[in-house]
Amino acid sequence: MKSSSVFRQLLALAGAALFFAGSVLLLYERVIKEDDDAPDVAVDSDAPATPVDGDGAVAVPAPTETEGADAEDAEGGDPSAVEVTATTEPVEDVPAAPAAPPFPNQFEPLPNDVQADAKRLGALVAYKITNYGPDSSVIELAAGVTADPARAEALAMEAATVHHPGMWSRGTIEYPQLGGHRDDRISIMVVVRQELGEEGSTEAERAETRTMDVRLVRGDSGAWEFEELASAGGQPVARPEDLSPLAASVVDDPRIDLPDTAIWDIYSGNTDPALLEAMLDIAERTPYSVIVLKTGHPYNVFGTERVSNHTVGRAVDIHELDSELVINSHDTTSSIYALSEWLVSRDDIREFGSPWLFEDAVAHNFTDEVHHDHLHVGVHPEGYASA
Repeated sequence: MKSSSVFRQLLALAGAALFFAGSVLLLYERVIKEDDDAPDVAVDSDAPATPVDGDGAVAVPAPTETEGADAEDAEGGDPSAVEVTATTEPVEDVPAAPAAPPFPNQFEPLPNDVQADAKRLGALVAYKITNYGPDSSVIELAAGVTADPARAEALAMEAATVHHPGMWSRGTIEYPQLGGHRDDRISIMVVVRQELGEEGSTEAERAETRTMDVRLVRGDSGAWEFEELASAGGQPVARPEDLSPLAASVVDDPRIDLPDTAIWDIYSGNTDPALLEAMLDIAERTPYSVIVLKTGHPYNVFGTERVSNHTVGRAVDIHELDSELVINSHDTTSSIYALSEWLVSRDDIREFGSPWLFEDAVAHNFTDEVHHDHLHVGVHPEGYASA
């Protein structure tokens, strides 16, 4: 009797243990199933935990009592069971800060311009070699101008003057003037303002205004093609401490707009004092803008063997007077015509080229297509009048 009672107690304990184990297994299976149905969610260890429901949607906290009542009225169901779709406003792309200023507009000839196609191409050459980024190479710039390997190599050598590796450059064409013209060749003297800056900054570190001599040649099709860059506008010259008062008066005169190339000519002592005196006299009558003195002008009178008066520092080309372009002021009632009459009457003026021909002029004066867009003023050397 005693052993039978013990046996029944053992059976009761074993049944209880089996019931407990079955309950644990059932609970475990339910947990595993819910876990398998849930999507994988990336976890940011620094972000607060976000509850996720069994369908993988972001769980939204139960609405307040008022919100639940409104939802129940609208849907006729339990407010806590209302499905809420969360929407996220699109984030606008914030543009990165510019690493350099935008490229300037290219030059387009004026309606009155002569040799408009040549001017457009000459200006484009100057534009292409002065507009680039910090990682550009002068060889790439030259190749963008001409496909001729020999011409591209020569251009790269001359354009090295205006190429500054590691900096951006922006070249704005101020004006292209005819420097000489023959049937198969032409010179375009292009004044370009070049601004240079460091990568990542839109502010220019320095600026130079150069007069470039771009040469074009007639191609087989009859259209103008790039031939060579005869001058990139020279090298910068520091202002001498012993600069003459006369030279300083011209350089510092706000009425005389000079490209840096012309200023460097004056600093180098390449300008005759007689020309400087004439330039100051013109400024007394009207403000004006200069294209070229010496550097940037063809060495010889274009297409001849005669040395130009520009080369010996005794001539200046002026394309704008009192904000009026010569190319737009061919009428004999213009103020530029009146100024020209005064200039050809002076005995210190040796030669004068313009859109007009003046009778009874003291100076040798002439007109042709090349001088439709500027005034060429050449002087006798200093001391000529007194001699």
